Amino acid sequence: MEFLKIKSLIKWKYFPFVILGIGMFIIHTCINLGWGDDKEMFYPILQEGNSNMISFLNDRYHSWSSRIFIEALLVILVHLEPLWRILDTAIIILGAVSISKLVPSHHERATNWIIIGLLFMYPFTHMGSAGWMATTLNYLWPLSFGLIAMIPIKKTLFNEKIFWYEYLLYIPALIFSANQEQMSAILFAVYLMVSIYLFFNKKMNGFLFIQTIICLMSILFILTTPGNEIRKISEVGRWFPDYNNISFIRKIEMGFSSSWFEFVMKPNVIFIVFSLLLMIGMMTTQKNKTYQWIAFVPITSSLIFGLLSPVLGGLFPGFFEIKNSMTQYGTGVNFVSIISWIPDIILSLVFLSILVSLFLVFSDKKYSIVTIFIILLGFGSRLLMAFSPTIWASVERTFIFMYFAFLICSVFLYVEIVKVRLNKYGTIIKIILLILALLSFLNTLYTLE
Repeated sequence: MEFLKIKSLIKWKYFPFVILGIGMFIIHTCINLGWGDDKEMFYPILQEGNSNMISFLNDRYHSWSSRIFIEALLVILVHLEPLWRILDTAIIILGAVSISKLVPSHHERATNWIIIGLLFMYPFTHMGSAGWMATTLNYLWPLSFGLIAMIPIKKTLFNEKIFWYEYLLYIPALIFSANQEQMSAILFAVYLMVSIYLFFNKKMNGFLFIQTIICLMSILFILTTPGNEIRKISEVGRWFPDYNNISFIRKIEMGFSSSWFEFVMKPNVIFIVFSLLLMIGMMTTQKNKTYQWIAFVPITSSLIFGLLSPVLGGLFPGFFEIKNSMTQYGTGVNFVSIISWIPDIILSLVFLSILVSLFLVFSDKKYSIVTIFIILLGFGSRLLMAFSPTIWASVERTFIFMYFAFLICSVFLYVEIVKVRLNKYGTIIKIILLILALLSFLNTLYTLE
């Protein structure tokens, strides 16, 4: 009887998330806490003799940040380290389940294995850059809650029922996630586009309209918070003294090139997997050889300039010039020097080939539009950092939304591939992802701080 229960559990479509939970909890038990912003900025707040929560949040609002909901929770959790380890693991599982709910699939269990494999590939060490609790609550938690807040959109578009108790989760999830600037912009863009679509199709939904208004109010709150402007002035002097002298066009280029450098010019597991699935998808669904070649651009670029660059750089030293072209001011494009254009030309070709391939690869064009929109949102969220003097000081943590854009689109591509050629490619893809997931998991364990 016990054997049958275990067998039934293993066959459960949500069993992959059990494995994810176990793996992530192991990672969390190995994390060293009590340093960075956790210790220096937030831990002292509730100590005896120091300011209370209300006065702290009031001071932060007027002198530093609009993230009052996030920081209120953070101030409490820095005193409850074991609870954070449990909750952060749960938040990751919730994010994974949300992705599963957002991606339509006829093979949910197989798709869920793909989701957790990709999640293990995310460089989780990025979430420790400013102190583990401060970074996860400001980036990972808004992401996961933001994914939850998008579930009613999918349910509405697919005419699925939303039970009354679900609203008790969706509204707080939206409010919390929209308290983070990048996620707030993503959510507002998503809800606004869907609301416009429903309006013109005479299917306007009252709840989604309310959620859109909440997103707009959050954007306005962020833009009018006095502390954000004061913080920007302070951080210009601390991190980027020349920032105010940089032109608008230069800032756009800096945001564009720095965003795509992370994925194309560095060895990046998630981007390589995404590019590989995109190539397989095009070879599976497109008979036109010209279209197939378009999908070779991202995977070829990520291999040449990322994974294989140490070898190729020895043979062709010019590769190092391209890879090392990133400076504090972007790639340093000079309109009178054609050579200086090359890095941005390569990155632009990769970007455009991804968009074109995503449009062509799906038989149902609504998924083409959705995946293109996801990539643009992920990229746009990182491009926004060009308008912050902390674009370099924030290091890799601000890439999380772009990482998850590639991750989610990879799931869409897997679903499309197995729908067309289940027996031919499904098993091969799973084996590749399993190996990469295990290697990524071990790498995370040994690189934690």
